[in-house]
Amino acid sequence: MSTDKPATNWTPTPVDAPLSMHDLAGVLVKHYGIHEGHFDLLVEFQIGTGAVGPDPTALTPGAMIGVSRIGLMPSRTDGLTTVDAAVVNPVKKSRKKTVESSHKTPNPAVQGALRNKAAQRP
Repeated sequence: MSTDKPATNWTPTPVDAPLSMHDLAGVLVKHYGIHEGHFDLLVEFQIGTGAVGPDPTALTPGAMIGVSRIGLMPSRTDGLTTVDAAVVNPVKKSRKKTVESSHKTPNPAVQGALRNKAAQRP
């Protein structure tokens, strides 16, 4: 099998460790903002058929399979890749403002504008 491109020694490497199916389901639960329920990963495939081969003189019937979409589906039973949304993406409790935090000093530009406005008053 020949190509017009010269051979290179470059091999791409992942940015970080690849995610497991369970971890990917957890990421999607967070992405969709789901906080309760059990979910499994949904993988949708596309299948193409046709004549395939290394060159036009050696074609044979073949099929190609590709991943077209990934999502979540509710789970009726827990499996190895099932995630509990309440565990991986719990609802965050709202924090009450304290008296000190509600009286923050404005930034210098705002302070200057307030001083100028006060100086213009009769």
